[in-house]
Parts: sequence; structure tokens; C-alpha cells
Amino acid sequence: MKPRIRIEGSAYYITSNVYGCLPIFIRPSFVIPLIDSLNFYRYQHHCKLIGYVIMPDHIHLLIWPQSTANLTDFMRDFKRFTSGRITRQASLENKTEWVKAFEQAGQDTTRAEFKVWLDSFWDEVVLSDEFLRQKLNYIHLNPVRAGLVDEPQKYPYSSYRNYEFDDSTLIEIDKDWS
Repeated sequence: MKPRIRIEGSAYYITSNVYGCLPIFIRPSFVIPLIDSLNFYRYQHHCKLIGYVIMPDHIHLLIWPQSTANLTDFMRDFKRFTSGRITRQASLENKTEWVKAFEQAGQDTTRAEFKVWLDSFWDEVVLSDEFLRQKLNYIHLNPVRAGLVDEPQKYPYSSYRNYEFDDSTLIEIDKDWS
């Protein structure tokens, strides 16, 4: 694993993948816990949420830790809590193949009884407004590139609608980064 570079006052582009690339985030009942938790932990850990997209098997985030906020703590808590909620939801909805996959992942890694996310996460320091805009554009066009929609505004689980239509229905975005 590459060492993490932390620069105080910087934003970060983050990617986190579902263990085994299971496409679990195609149903609202599995996406809403992510949105709720993202909203909770951004305040809990004093981070600004600049952008996001929830793809079927991974998420991209643009997070800007404030003051003494710790990005690693944010991601650890977010992934731990959402793993539990997602596992319980899969059990409630009789998604036995997913529950078995989460259980197997936990056994394979010996880090938890059930494991939804891959260990760690990939992050990149955002050092300029230009780079931030590039990553935000990448996030918003990801569902189009993946063939999920033909226009970014048609994908419901992205911050695109926050920026283009001032639509904060799912979650409020911190647009005061520039």
C-alpha cells in the first residue's frame, strides 16, 4: 500500500470499492444508507463534501477536511458503519448471495465477520481549483462513461444535480470551495 500524503487545508479525491466488485448500489435501499452516512460523518469529522457519485460497485468522493479533521478516520468510520447497514439490508431483502459474499470476504481478510468494502481506499490530494474541477467533472461523467445513463443529469446518485440544478434533495453539497 502506498503511503498517504496529507497536506493540511487540501481537499482529496477518494475512491472506495466494494469487495469482489459486487454491484450492490443499484437499489435505493442500498444507496440511501450511504447518503445518510456520508451526511452524518461529514459533520461528525468536520469535512466538506464537494462532490460524489455512487456507482454500482464503488464510490468517488471529493472531501475537504476542515481544521484537525482526519480523512482516514472519516473513511474508516464511514465504511465500518455502512458495512453493517448494507449487510443488514441484504439480509432483510433476502439477498443471500450478497450476505454470503460479505461473510466470505470477512473470512478471507479475517478483519470482520462481514466485509463489504475493500481494505483501505485510494486518495489523491487536490492541489488546485483546476484539478478539483477536473475530478468533479470525472465524477459527474462516470455514470455516462459506464453506460448507466446517456446524460449526467439522469443519474440520481451524483452531485451533478446539486451543481447544475441547485437540487439538494439527496444531500447538500459544499459548493464554497473556490
